[in-house]
Amino acid sequence: MAALALLVLAVLTVGGLSRLEFDTSVATFLDAEDPAREAYTLDEQQFGSDPITVVIRSEAGQPWLTTDKLPQLIALEGQLSALPGVRVVYGPGTVLNQLAASAQNFLSGISFKRQDVVAEAARRARAEGGGPEEIARAKREALRAYDLRYGVLLTQALPAGLPTLSNQAFVDAVAFDDDEPRPTLRFVLPDEDTIALVIRPEGGLTQGQVATLVNGIRDTVGQADLAAEEPIVSGSPVVLAGLVEQSRYEVPYLTLASVLAVGTLLTIGARRLRRRERWFANLIPLAAAGGAVLLDLALLGWLDQPASLVLVAVLPAIVGIGCDVPIYLGLFGPSRRVIANAIATATGFAMTALSPVPFLQQLGLLIAVGVIAAAVIGQLLRFALGATVPVRDDAADSGGAPLGRRGRRTAQVVLGAMAVSALAGWVLLPGIPLKADLAGLAEGLPVEAEASESQRILGVSGQVDVLLTGSAAPPETLAWSVEAREAVVAELGDQLRTILSPAQLLGFLGPDPTAQQIGSAYALMPPYLLSAVSSADASTTAMSFGVVPSDIAEQGALLEAIRRTLPPPPEGSEVVIAGVPAVAAREFELLDESRLVANLGGVLAPSVALLLVLGWRHRGDALRALLAASIATGLGLLALRVSGASLTPLTCALGSLTAAVGCEFTVMLRHRAFPWRSVVVAGSTSTAGYLVLLGSDLDVMRNFAIVLAMSVVWAGLSAAVVALALPRRADDDGAEPAEDARRSSQEVPA
Repeated sequence: MAALALLVLAVLTVGGLSRLEFDTSVATFLDAEDPAREAYTLDEQQFGSDPITVVIRSEAGQPWLTTDKLPQLIALEGQLSALPGVRVVYGPGTVLNQLAASAQNFLSGISFKRQDVVAEAARRARAEGGGPEEIARAKREALRAYDLRYGVLLTQALPAGLPTLSNQAFVDAVAFDDDEPRPTLRFVLPDEDTIALVIRPEGGLTQGQVATLVNGIRDTVGQADLAAEEPIVSGSPVVLAGLVEQSRYEVPYLTLASVLAVGTLLTIGARRLRRRERWFANLIPLAAAGGAVLLDLALLGWLDQPASLVLVAVLPAIVGIGCDVPIYLGLFGPSRRVIANAIATATGFAMTALSPVPFLQQLGLLIAVGVIAAAVIGQLLRFALGATVPVRDDAADSGGAPLGRRGRRTAQVVLGAMAVSALAGWVLLPGIPLKADLAGLAEGLPVEAEASESQRILGVSGQVDVLLTGSAAPPETLAWSVEAREAVVAELGDQLRTILSPAQLLGFLGPDPTAQQIGSAYALMPPYLLSAVSSADASTTAMSFGVVPSDIAEQGALLEAIRRTLPPPPEGSEVVIAGVPAVAAREFELLDESRLVANLGGVLAPSVALLLVLGWRHRGDALRALLAASIATGLGLLALRVSGASLTPLTCALGSLTAAVGCEFTVMLRHRAFPWRSVVVAGSTSTAGYLVLLGSDLDVMRNFAIVLAMSVVWAGLSAAVVALALPRRADDDGAEPAEDARRSSQEVPA
């Protein structure tokens, strides 16, 4: 039956693995119902996903906007716009080309309209019975009135010459003002020798499609025959694609490395056992942990839940932690204490699933399910292989008798000192810095270095879109956009850079334009440019701002300042602030608000689980486990604060991750066999599972490895001191003494 159950699990695992996908999009940062996520989705639907920016600097500081280089730029921008998944491309070549075409259409329209005006005047004069002289006079008067109206525009255009890109005077007049790029074009022309190609992907692309698009952009720009420095491709889609690629690369080799490391430790720990028992002690925990890893991945596939970045951390961790319960099953069999230990450990990790951030929810659930799966698979393997619990000599694993009275008092003093230090750590928890920005997740990768260089050149680290949605009339919408832009620039101009807005494109209409004038201007302006500030159905307008580089907490304060600064929207309309900076700021806010509750819940939950499974008679074990978990977590927090390290999204719920292991060690060290060596082996495998992540190229994973490896050390130390300072009494364990006596006199089937 056990073999059949293992076969069924294997079939289900293979089926689930075939359905597994990766995802590191904004979907992994916020729940779908979160307002910031909904705003991002609206922006994505109306204007495309967060932009990819290609920064290109010319060699030797040569200007880009010359008549010989513009055709190359236009050709490159056209090739980029033809890539699968691209919604629109904004670049200086296409922008100037569109403006030239609009100017030509405008002048042609004036000429044709002039002929229509002459013909209409002649028709009216003829209908009124006028002769040749009256008809000629009517024509002259109509032309004079028309020329007075449009002559100023034509006169202003004459110094620039014909509106064509082969006319350098026209290009300079449109693009520059006193040798500086015009504000309207700075988002594609930061300075004379630097251009920015802004590519907005289609909304709803899968991570695979985004990665393909990023590679296509790099190849297209790299193959262009431009006399330029190495192009810089950056933006949140590039960073996320880099994380996906790195995750796919690191997951298999880090998991394999953890298997080798843990297998080595198990071999060392079982060297005193007889040959058959040694094989069981080595292979069963390792096979159970490996099976749990595969089953976790299959579960994601069957639930159609894409794997996020945390998979890099989860799988090696499961290999290390998943061995613990099978080790104890090999020592004591499926006793109530071992089962309670497995449930408490899983409960501690599962508390991370209460986080408001989806990828942290996945982290907690995957490790919790992995612990239970490893326990079940380990026991099924023992049944299938006919493994037994060996005859135990209590002294063989205890390392000697528990401490005497003097040693106990010393342990109690040490426990008190540790408790005071841990309390300090808990008090300092709110003040530990939290690093939760998107770029921080990619630290250590080339895409992060590119993003930093792009920020240095462009002076912005992300784009925020202020959306006005609703049914307001065009004049009211434009008037609000003008007022809003002026207010934001006046109040926050040192923290924001204007990219594009309706006020910039339609500013030539002057104050208080009518709906008819706005409609005419929309018909005149290139749809290519209008699509950047107005949705296709005109229900949503957008003002885009670049955010000056700052930390995530400052960006959150900036977004709040924008909300306070914006004027009230027109009746029937609503203001929405969208963009990756808004998503990241919201994630930071949620993590910061929940850090204390998440850690307290993570410490308390395993002890409650122990109490429920073991029963009220064993409340002492539950309380000691709670004490050890609280001390271990507090010591870990104190170490973070003293070292100046920051919490990351992966370590924000340190209490859950530490308490699970702390309760496990406390429960097992309370066993009458006093299995010090076995607990050390279990702790070593957990530590090895974390430390393998030091081989990752991601700084956030290396930080996770160090913090969590130290958490195992704190948990083991706390559990040992609690076990020595607060030894068990005869009535603590009910019927277990008899159970232990039976185990010491005979071999019990597992």
